[in-house]
Amino acid sequence: MTFVKLNEVFGDHAGLALQRRGYRIGKNIGEGSYCKVKTAFKTYENGFTRKIACKVINKKKASKDFVTKFLPRELSIIRVLRHPHIVSVLDIIEISEQVYIFMDICEKGDLLDHIRNKGPVMESKANYYFKQLVSATEYLHSLDISHRDLKCENVLLSSKDCVKITDFGFARWCRDSQTRKRILSETFCGSAAYAAPEILQGVAYNPKMYDVWSLGCILYIMLTATMPFDDSNIKQMLFIQMHRKLTFPSRCDAFITPAAKKLVMHLLEPDITRRATVKQIAQEPWLIMNSEQPLKHGQGDGQPYQQHHCQSQYKNSTNTNTNNSSGNNNNNNYTNQHHLNVNNIPTSLSPHGR
Repeated sequence: MTFVKLNEVFGDHAGLALQRRGYRIGKNIGEGSYCKVKTAFKTYENGFTRKIACKVINKKKASKDFVTKFLPRELSIIRVLRHPHIVSVLDIIEISEQVYIFMDICEKGDLLDHIRNKGPVMESKANYYFKQLVSATEYLHSLDISHRDLKCENVLLSSKDCVKITDFGFARWCRDSQTRKRILSETFCGSAAYAAPEILQGVAYNPKMYDVWSLGCILYIMLTATMPFDDSNIKQMLFIQMHRKLTFPSRCDAFITPAAKKLVMHLLEPDITRRATVKQIAQEPWLIMNSEQPLKHGQGDGQPYQQHHCQSQYKNSTNTNTNNSSGNNNNNNYTNQHHLNVNNIPTSLSPHGR
């Protein structure tokens, strides 16, 4: 992978500069306020052309904080990453105020869209995907890197059986480069629906443990096709998290094993001293279960997803708790009604701090 700066190239000459390096930019496949993701093509010296993706960042449209802190941090991190379940970056080319990040393309979409379209992931398949996510996260943490924005939208399906983590815009190093001392983070970033209670409380936090909480949210969503927490009412959401009132939808009780539920609750533990580390997750019985041992309820038998199991109960729902800001749930367990649909996109936390 190379990192090239071309500061004297402007306008239409940018396309020519990219072509000289074998790159051709295609159509948009995603867009944000200061970033676009496009298809692209890389032609090698032997004439072989490969379809890839290109993330184009417009520094003029981004905030000063992003340009001076978050972007340099992202570029320094993605340059060192090499893992089968992390999207590979091929080249980074900076041309004037634009940064082009060329990477592998995953044309099967993201995990959130997959679940929206097909319902909950069978437990055997969720187990398989989750092993890959844990492997990638363990790799990141071994390098003292925290992603800080793990969510279903940032998990891409590169094939039927392979998932990859993407988008390191909020990633950071977890140790001081000089002293090697661990750094607590004060940046309250990412998506509120996946945020750990320490993030919502606005206190300095261990970013690696934030990743663990987010993994718990992802696993819950895969198994139930339901968001674990309703982020439209942060005060109530925090109350539910801190008092461990999260439950699993009763409609899927017959299709989620106790071992899977136990793991989810170990990850969604509000006390970080009791929350599993990623190394502990990798040793969880549910995760290291022998693939030859069938899961309960006929899971993992290769049968297609049956609509009458759970999917027929996933209806577009409006949240019924938006007016309840008291945080008092009368000591009853929280029954999740925050189903996945196009209107329930998790809100983002504004990045600030370190």
